[in-house]
Amino acid sequence: MAHPTIKIDTSSPAIKRGLPEDDDAGLDILGADQDNPKLEAGNTEDVPPFLCQSVSEIHDKFEDLEWMQRTRLAEGMLANDLLHPWALEADPKVKERNRYVNVQAWANCRIHLRVAEGECDFINASPIRLEDSVTREGRKYIATQGPKLGHLADFWHMVFHESKEVGVIVMLTQAFESGREKCAQYFPLDTEQASMVLLADESDVLFNESGQTEPGVLGRVTLLESTFDARSRSEIRKLELAIGSESKIVWHFLFAGWADYSKPEGSDRQALLDLIKLSASKSSPDNPRIVHCSAGVGRTGTFIALDHLLCELESGHLLNMERPGGDPVFDTVNQMREQRMMMVYNEMQMQFIYEVLREQTDRKLGKITDWNMDSPNGSEERSAKIAKLNDQIDYLPTSKPELEAVPDRSHTPTRSRSGTLELPDPVNE
Repeated sequence: MAHPTIKIDTSSPAIKRGLPEDDDAGLDILGADQDNPKLEAGNTEDVPPFLCQSVSEIHDKFEDLEWMQRTRLAEGMLANDLLHPWALEADPKVKERNRYVNVQAWANCRIHLRVAEGECDFINASPIRLEDSVTREGRKYIATQGPKLGHLADFWHMVFHESKEVGVIVMLTQAFESGREKCAQYFPLDTEQASMVLLADESDVLFNESGQTEPGVLGRVTLLESTFDARSRSEIRKLELAIGSESKIVWHFLFAGWADYSKPEGSDRQALLDLIKLSASKSSPDNPRIVHCSAGVGRTGTFIALDHLLCELESGHLLNMERPGGDPVFDTVNQMREQRMMMVYNEMQMQFIYEVLREQTDRKLGKITDWNMDSPNGSEERSAKIAKLNDQIDYLPTSKPELEAVPDRSHTPTRSRSGTLELPDPVNE
């Protein structure tokens, strides 16, 4: 059965739906026109137009993305058909596996666990594929929520079967932040307790019982080595993941410089860029890096977008686009949201992507010098000519309340009088 869809031209200019409260504020730059702040500090020669936009233009584009997301949710709800591309599963077993009430995986774009017939194969994880504009090869990722206690075996089973010879996990959250659990402790912390047992009765996943090494044990996660990389400000663990009699190496990166409700600044920003390169060096474009924060949409989406767009910048595509008026940031975020809802969740994260890309473009064009990583306080000095979207003093992007965690009992969404799905405000993650 064909489903009517609302066609949206993502190449058209955003329709302005209102400005931030302080629409005459925004960029902390030298000599800028504060009535129309733009990412245009310094020499803009050869800089693509999408990296010279005003705060209000970026705001409007984010509002367009939000509207498109609401349209998808409404279409999926009204279709009432699991074959619809924006369908969501209503099975209580599925809902209880979500960490947050309203961060779900599209039913037709998610990872399926290998389970016996009739068992629940759901894990809140989405395959993300973004195409290289030059080679046309796909860059693969898996965006997922932070593992939940009671479902650790499901997470590791996914890692084992969705990774190639070597697995790579990028963790962008702490287990606890501001007194709230953001992610279960799903890996060994130190060599004193170097092995974590995955019990077979805690999961519905299938495995070769003939290769079972211990009764009742699905597998083990063993810490082989642990280091701290000062440049990427990340804890790096080399793990051995064994499922039954088979095993593989998994590299685990824990980045500590990105608190919830914020964006990396100063040396944390450069550390994030180093982490992107370092994690990519352990994998290949067709071997998906598994990226998660707490909900698996905000920090996760921002990381994946930057990884992809920085590769596009390095290849020269962003500086030599066939469509000069295009906006690869908008297009990339939209493509990701078609594969997993809410990716690059808030406006601050959207601004952050533009800001980083502009800085890296200026660096590639020789307009600014490299970061001073040897400065006395351990952080680089920022050039006064670099455009900086200032979210702390002049311009505050629209914020959203913290997500509602899934309760023990099954949560059933309600319908509004208009028949559209009503969900709590999502994560500002």
